[in-house]
Amino acid sequence: MRVLVVTAVPVERDAVTRAYGDEPEVHRVRGAEIHRAGPLDVLAGGAGPAASAASAAFAL
Repeated sequence: MRVLVVTAVPVERDAVTRAYGDEPEVHRVRGAEIHRAGPLDVLAGGAGPAASAASAAFAL
C-alpha cells in the first residue's frame, strides 16, 4: 500500500523523505516531483488548501 503525503514546500517534503534514510526515488510529473521513500509518495503541493487539494487530486 502507498500513502500520499502532501506538504506545502519542498523543504518539508525533503524532511519527510529523510526520515526513511535512503535517497528517495524522484518521479517527475507535469509541474511537480513526487518523491518515493519507503511506503510514502511525498509531494510538495503548495501553500494553502486550494493548492494542496489540486496537487493531491492531480497526484492521485
